[in-house]
Amino acid sequence: MRGRGWWLFLAAAVPVGLPLLARWRAALAFAGLAAAAIGPLFLVQWWARRRQRAAHAAGAEHWSGHVPLHRAAVIWELGAGFALLFGGGVPVRVTTGSDGLTLSVRRPASRRHPPVTVLWRDIAAARAAPAGRFTEWGRVAVLPMTVVTLDLPGDPGGALVVTTHDAAGLIETVKANKIAESMGAVNETPDG
Repeated sequence: MRGRGWWLFLAAAVPVGLPLLARWRAALAFAGLAAAAIGPLFLVQWWARRRQRAAHAAGAEHWSGHVPLHRAAVIWELGAGFALLFGGGVPVRVTTGSDGLTLSVRRPASRRHPPVTVLWRDIAAARAAPAGRFTEWGRVAVLPMTVVTLDLPGDPGGALVVTTHDAAGLIETVKANKIAESMGAVNETPDG
């Protein structure tokens, strides 16, 4: 919200000011324009959340989200166009595998960026927190988002942050795979 106070004031002043000035037609036109702009965005985000929850309930272990542009630039070699197109976060798909979490860039981004796997042993901790409707790096949503943070102590980029509309099962999956990996490591150690 830092640095955005002026447009919030303007966004509140127009719908309040028009009826006070007896400009009912302009107020109704503004309301219609706002509904036309926000309605499709709401429907797209609602549908994405519904699809994600249905996929998770069916047993799928993949999530759609966004990685901050500055963090994605550490992972992939991104061109200058990415800053213009994805200033609010690079669209990614997170999937689980036997080795770890695989991040791949989703459309409409280029397919030139190969998937990257974060190994289970490299993840020190995973946590989720509500992000509200704004993120620190400029992502805006109509529906509340969730921020999933993967602590990667050995990575020079620091923690990996993914925002998603529904993180159902992601933290649990990471924790379960970390436990399974540690149990496998215990079973592999020779008794001495």
